Amino acid sequence: MIKLNIDGKQVDARKGETVLETAQRHGIYIPTLCYHKDLSTYGGCRLCLVEVKGWLKPTASCTLPVQEGMEIITESPQLKRLRRFSLQLILSEHPHACLICDKTKDCAQYQECIQKAPVTFGCKFCAQNGNCELQKLVEYLEIKEIPFPFSYRNKEVERYDPFFDRDYNLCILCGRCVRVCQEVRRAGVLDFHHRGPKTLVGTAYDLPHLETGCQFCGACIDVCPTGALRDRFGKWFGIPDKKVKTTCMLCNLGCSVQVNIRNDTVVNTTPDNGDLCVRGRFGIAPLVNHRKRVTVPLMRRNGRMVQVGWKEALEFASSRLSAHKGKTGIIFSTQMTSEALDVLANLARHVQCTAFSTSVRIPGADQVFDFKGITKKAAFIIVNTDLISDFSPLLMRLRQRLNDPRFIVIDAIRSQFAQNADLWLRPIAGQEQEVIDDLTSKNSNGIAGIPKADMLRALELLAGKDPYLVYNTMSVTGVHSGKGMKVIPLNSSVNAATITRMGITATMSDVLDDSTLTCLYCIGAGPRPGRQYATVIAQDCFLPAFDCDLILPSATFVETGGTVVALDGKKKRVRKAVTPAGKSRSDEWIFSEISEMLGISNKNGLVRNVPQQVPATARFKGTDVHFPLQLIVRNNCYVYRGALLSQLLTGFRRLRNDQSAWINPATAKEYGLTDGAQVVITGKTITLHMAVYVTTRVPEKTLLIHTYSSMGELVSQPVKLEPVGAKREPGKER
Repeated sequence: MIKLNIDGKQVDARKGETVLETAQRHGIYIPTLCYHKDLSTYGGCRLCLVEVKGWLKPTASCTLPVQEGMEIITESPQLKRLRRFSLQLILSEHPHACLICDKTKDCAQYQECIQKAPVTFGCKFCAQNGNCELQKLVEYLEIKEIPFPFSYRNKEVERYDPFFDRDYNLCILCGRCVRVCQEVRRAGVLDFHHRGPKTLVGTAYDLPHLETGCQFCGACIDVCPTGALRDRFGKWFGIPDKKVKTTCMLCNLGCSVQVNIRNDTVVNTTPDNGDLCVRGRFGIAPLVNHRKRVTVPLMRRNGRMVQVGWKEALEFASSRLSAHKGKTGIIFSTQMTSEALDVLANLARHVQCTAFSTSVRIPGADQVFDFKGITKKAAFIIVNTDLISDFSPLLMRLRQRLNDPRFIVIDAIRSQFAQNADLWLRPIAGQEQEVIDDLTSKNSNGIAGIPKADMLRALELLAGKDPYLVYNTMSVTGVHSGKGMKVIPLNSSVNAATITRMGITATMSDVLDDSTLTCLYCIGAGPRPGRQYATVIAQDCFLPAFDCDLILPSATFVETGGTVVALDGKKKRVRKAVTPAGKSRSDEWIFSEISEMLGISNKNGLVRNVPQQVPATARFKGTDVHFPLQLIVRNNCYVYRGALLSQLLTGFRRLRNDQSAWINPATAKEYGLTDGAQVVITGKTITLHMAVYVTTRVPEKTLLIHTYSSMGELVSQPVKLEPVGAKREPGKER
């Protein structure tokens, strides 16, 4: 340990620490603005200046390494004068009328001086009011005036991208957003433009974030010290008065999130000791507060859904399940707590439900992700999976722990991660396995449409490395590892390991194809269009898209408690953060109440160590004259309880465009299609009516769709395409 003196206090410092880090660890305050503990030091704001005994001039403590015997002074008249001067210069380019106003305290209650400056200049109309680092520093340094001319950038607030607003009139050029984007997220979307007084932060060529590869992780907002970057949904809720740590259930990674609450309302969610993806950062609060939430039980009477009490609703549900004993099918979303799943399984057993299945197929769920088992010499071969879009927090952990490992992507689709990997191998769709096998050889002549030079480059990257094959088991079928490769199976369904322990062997299709069923109980799922049942019971957070006899309003995972099992096999705690909306209740409570009315005890759930039976996988057989296009099916990871996030939230609709079939411009031109055109996609096992999205991200003669439970169990296969309303000569096929 290194010994030094700070303000007359002997402290211990660690090797490699800066004076600022040592002071903060010992509770000694030094003002900062551009510094952030998770980012590289910048030394731009000059507010962290300290005096060092024997040195002629003060120096920035954030860039000053500790040395044995140093004597540091953090407070002196000279330091206060220099800090005030630096902050006054910063404020000369930031609206400051409210910051230095002598009536600030009364204004919070009466807004008596609103006419002193334009509304847009006032702190009271800033989303960060009360949580702004500038406000705290102005008060700490007792700044009452700005002796420099005020320079206003007069930039329009940028609102054309989803999820957040950017007001660069409030930017102080601290560089935090630039550094977190480049150093932590590795996205490289933000950087400084121009020089001198014209310096700004922005994207290359001022392009929208949607066009620059932005991950919309919100990390830039989380580190911004002012109101320049702000969450669009929660910006006017005010400062949170409560914070609760819980586990995100929008995918299977089990990320820890902090739910920020004001007046028992979710304001937003932020990372808790880790990273979040766009779903965890911007999806949770809008879902919980969604205007289409079902908040009361609804029952069908005389052809209309009417509001009823919980007692009547539960009595109806229990009576119907009892009346249809042995003829009831249950399909459910995995996005429930383990406790709720156990009670549901016990209920299913007692009503003799043999048609019992999740809404999604989860192959490989019995294999957990052993993060600690990955060696330091790891190189990852990613097959048909976009780690940035679907599993970005996992990608961040791999990069941080393994110190920049190698990533090789095998994918016919130009995914976001494919463009950022060390090497992208673009095979002919359906020939990924041939590429994997070729990578285990010592030499390659090129295969599956991939040039020999690219294959040799891949072999160079794998030389001396421990190869790991990574893929989403819900998107990739018929793939196995090559010689010497270890497999890391990913899946997006939360609680997948719990489902495996329950021994569920039926698929959703098995349940929906069972003609003997007279009652269907849907929890975050739904029946096929046109299929009739004597009774349909829906239990969900949102209004279902199908006709039913009873709707039981479920609480979201933020409004309930319990546990879930994450991708790594660990049990994660889900904490109740807010009161359930309206009269909605947790899934566990609903199942327990129905069980109690049926006289069922829930002391022991239906948990058995029975391996899950995975349906046979399908391999491409190639296109032909009748089915000239190749359909690629990918698992949609942006789903909550059977509903697409893009269906519920506008921001995700703009981000994902996952309700359309993606088609290459050349193929679209051949069929006379433009963006949004309606088509019919027909294969040997499917018929889909969809709009098309024209993009170069898919190869020619290929279609890409993102499947979810409501679409049924789809597999990649050759298909034909017909524009809706197109006229065709008899006997002719495209």
